[in-house]
Amino acid sequence: MKPEIHTLVSKEIYRNRWLTLKEDKIQRADGSEGIYSVIEKDDFVVVLPIEDDSIYVVEQYRYPIGERTIELPQGSWELTPNAAPEDLAAGELLEETGLVAGELSYVGYQKLAQGYSAQGYHIYLARDLTYQGQNLDAEEVGLTASRMKTADFLALILAGKITDATSVTAFLLARAKKLID
Repeated sequence: MKPEIHTLVSKEIYRNRWLTLKEDKIQRADGSEGIYSVIEKDDFVVVLPIEDDSIYVVEQYRYPIGERTIELPQGSWELTPNAAPEDLAAGELLEETGLVAGELSYVGYQKLAQGYSAQGYHIYLARDLTYQGQNLDAEEVGLTASRMKTADFLALILAGKITDATSVTAFLLARAKKLID
């Protein structure tokens, strides 16, 4: 099957260790031409650390929106892009919350923003948690971790106070699969 949009020319506009921005000259199925901007980023993980009727969350300042946000632990390893997702999930959990999971189970895979990127994320549920101490990256200065009731987390989503799409989707997918209450 022929793609609906064909790339005529692809030009790298910018690159750093986290992303590549491309501008593609494209041709649509009807023959018309246009421009498409694409951000290339490695896949990442998001972790739902559950203990009894509570969930561990992180809060951090998000520069693009100029405020602190409550999110689930998540991230990628730019220097180790081929790390297995389960290793990445365990590593991000430890790094951001200081927790080690005795049980790490796969919930699913989602795309983040397929209108401008193919980046996706693997979702893991972490249980049987033991605290060992945070080990934050330099980019995570000011990140804090805390525990809250899962019912409170859901209430914050419904009230529009938790707006990180990754955290919302991961939590709701795990609930829909009846993996958490």
